[in-house]
Amino acid sequence: MSQAETVTLELLNGDSVTGTIVEELSNNQEKVLDHPQLGRLTILTSSLKPKQTAPAWRTSMTAGLIGNEKDGDSSLSTTISVESKYKKGRNNLLLKAGLNTSQSRDNGEPLEIETQKGLAEVRYDYNMSSGIGLFALTDYNYDGKNDSGVNSLLSGIGLAKPVIQNKTTELVVAIGPSMQWTNGGDECGKDPYCGNAYAGGTFTTDLSWQPSKMFKLELNNKLSAAFTPDIKPANNFKARFKFYPSIYSGLFTSLQYNLIYQSMSTPEVNNSASLQLGADF
Repeated sequence: MSQAETVTLELLNGDSVTGTIVEELSNNQEKVLDHPQLGRLTILTSSLKPKQTAPAWRTSMTAGLIGNEKDGDSSLSTTISVESKYKKGRNNLLLKAGLNTSQSRDNGEPLEIETQKGLAEVRYDYNMSSGIGLFALTDYNYDGKNDSGVNSLLSGIGLAKPVIQNKTTELVVAIGPSMQWTNGGDECGKDPYCGNAYAGGTFTTDLSWQPSKMFKLELNNKLSAAFTPDIKPANNFKARFKFYPSIYSGLFTSLQYNLIYQSMSTPEVNNSASLQLGADF
């Protein structure tokens, strides 16, 4: 005889029944429960709410605007980002893209649109049964304000390890060899590193913490080093706090902060912060 198991069954009409399941009397057509107040109950499987499986694809999109006008001159800054995650079995795929633009119009002059910053990221993880996984990533950043190193590319492969994995928290660290390349900018020809690719290494940390359905904190950090005649470090830190006014809607408000240090670009440090509105679907 199988050991009794306490379960909660959700019915199609929205009710729920909690009791001790009688395994030897239950089958695919009906479930038999011993209820503490109602006694033995027989519930048809057809009257139970089907279990919902999480979708393999999840997408998050955010957008923000900052406008200004003075003496007939106007400007508008926009930021848009999209993130898609695919998770099924042992396969995890992450796709990210973002764009910051500045639109300005001087008094009596035509509208001028300038792309200030952009990013694109692809990461694939394969989780092995041993608890250690394999990863591959490509991370591209564009900063039109840089004097040199307007374009920056990081590609790497290696091993990934989930350190924490529970209902509220997920922490994954990864390490492996990488390649870095920078190019572009008015001062690129004067920079000994600009236009060249270098081997190196990278270490990534990804933390997701959701203590409730209304709040979510995400921290992502990529530390890398290029093996030039001198070791040239780089670091990309991103923090995002999401607030969901209603747990029944995918709409949220997002506060984002990004700090980039790239020793092979000029200037070396760049940071930004933005308040955005977004949606999960």
